[in-house]
Amino acid sequence: MEMSSEDPLIAPTVTVESRPIGPIETPVVKVSDIPATVSVGDRVRPKASVFRADGTTPVVGCPVDFFVKDTLGTMVLGDRVKTDSAGDATATEYYYVGRPEAGATVDFIIVTRPIIV
Repeated sequence: MEMSSEDPLIAPTVTVESRPIGPIETPVVKVSDIPATVSVGDRVRPKASVFRADGTTPVVGCPVDFFVKDTLGTMVLGDRVKTDSAGDATATEYYYVGRPEAGATVDFIIVTRPIIV
């Protein structure tokens, strides 16, 4: 096939569309169901409420991890528990305060995982 000087040259074109990326928000996490003081024999089941940065809009489906650190080490109370429509997640396990913890401090650790909202 011969090309003549009259054949137009078709150049490829590239189309690029750009979209802005929204800001990364630090959620507001409110912890409840943990009493100020606990005694031997108490059962504690922490709850976390996760809200967007405005503090009022609940984050639905946010994975939350619950841990407790005591004299025996760190234990999981709930692994990747998803928040409900109100932004609430409750640990799947209770923490039982035993005799070794008498007079000691118990730390409850709550971790939220990043999601795209």
